[in-house]
Amino acid sequence: MTHTLDILLVSRRKDVLDYLEQMLLAAGFTPARRLNSNGHVDPLHDVDALPDLIVLHLSHLWREELEAIAARSPDRRPALIVVGPANDMNVMRLAMQAGARDLIPDPLNENDLLRAIEKAHEERRRPTPVAGGRISVFMNAKGGCGATLLACNVAHVLAAKSKRRTALLDLDLQFGAAPLYLDLYPKHGIAQALENLTHLDEVALDGYFAKHASGVSVLSHGADEPLAPGTISAAGVSRLLEVTLRSHEHVVVDMPRCVDAATTAVMQRASQIVIVLQQSVTAVRDATRLMQWLRSDVGAVKDQLCVVINRYEKGAEIGIADIQRTLACGDPALVPNDFKTVSECINSGTPLLDYAGNAPITRAVMTLETRLGGSSAQVRSGVIARTFSSLMPGRTR
Repeated sequence: MTHTLDILLVSRRKDVLDYLEQMLLAAGFTPARRLNSNGHVDPLHDVDALPDLIVLHLSHLWREELEAIAARSPDRRPALIVVGPANDMNVMRLAMQAGARDLIPDPLNENDLLRAIEKAHEERRRPTPVAGGRISVFMNAKGGCGATLLACNVAHVLAAKSKRRTALLDLDLQFGAAPLYLDLYPKHGIAQALENLTHLDEVALDGYFAKHASGVSVLSHGADEPLAPGTISAAGVSRLLEVTLRSHEHVVVDMPRCVDAATTAVMQRASQIVIVLQQSVTAVRDATRLMQWLRSDVGAVKDQLCVVINRYEKGAEIGIADIQRTLACGDPALVPNDFKTVSECINSGTPLLDYAGNAPITRAVMTLETRLGGSSAQVRSGVIARTFSSLMPGRTR
């Protein structure tokens, strides 16, 4: 069977190109090849007609090769599969920055490479995600700062108040508890979706979502047993996000507090990254490290980053100005301390909006939701304005 995928093989070794070419010809592909020995490190130097996919075999100049691709604008950067030292975190980080779909260990396994190419071929045939879809990622600066609470309640407000088609993805495969915040107990979830990744589309994925009455679709690990770290790959999580965006306007992701290839893949696709911390020295210290990673390795810009001070206390020793100065961030969102209400909501699986719609903490969540692309706070302000307007002397309806 002949495939129509336009593949360019790039290496600094002729024997590797010969091997890759024969492998792909046998699989029905007709790749072009490029022996990158012309004095340039950019694998795409002087390539005018960009291929659909590059298979790049890394050389001793791997850093320069990957940096050259990463420096290209997205519209001049084809799909990329990298063959190289997959256990080297520096290689993995740069490969992700270059937009690699997959990183195949060298010496390579033929089946691994062919599966990665088939996946890229299938992705190319699928329709692009819904225009305007947003991804908001929530991560704790330090464990227990409240990212899951805020992610769940922002997703609920997006669906219930702003009427957005909203999905909530809980990517903590060891200790994730997002469904419990909405009184959901899914039997199936991410593990099953990943098992069927090759054939996953929006219809199939919908069967793995747990549905809340508000309209929020929740995808999490549905079993009691935690999944091993590394179960979800960068390519896998990218696929989940891509398919989810086809049928949802806003995807809220509750991230585990870790840094790996899958985390990086999510962060690089995020419209907003919400860092949740509290007013403590340890939380601010960890937030500083997290922000440095996001800026240097992920490439996040200031407009993408949203800092939230949860359980905010006005008289706390560490104030807003201290946090802004330390993190070099804009105005943080403030969520007041309301331990009693939050505890009752979590224990009953009831969202804040349903349990205490007029509480200060709920209003703060609505303000955050609007900052992330919703409209609940705008709607509320409009209602208040119209109410006061109708009560003003000399005004008529």
